[in-house]
Amino acid sequence: MTEDEWKEYFRLREELDVEYSKEDMIVSLNKVNQLLASHNEKEAYVLMKKIPMFSRQAYKSKKCLGIKSVMNFNLSQAKKAYPNEF
Repeated sequence: MTEDEWKEYFRLREELDVEYSKEDMIVSLNKVNQLLASHNEKEAYVLMKKIPMFSRQAYKSKKCLGIKSVMNFNLSQAKKAYPNEF
C-alpha cells in the first residue's frame, strides 16, 4: 500500500474500531435486518461496516485478499485476537 493508503487505514482504525457488547451487536444486527427488509441496502451496509468483524473472518480475508479488503470494517475484535496483524 502507498503511504496515503496507510494513512487512510489508520484513520479508519480510529474511526471504526469501536468495541461492541453482545447486546449492542444484537441490536445492530436487528437494525440491519430491518433496513434490508425495507430495501434500504445502502444504510444497512453502512451499519454492517460498524459491527465488529469476527476475528477469524478478518484474518482470513486479510491473508487471502489483502489488508485493503478489510480496511473499511470494524476490526476491534481482530486487533485483540491478532495484535500483530492489524
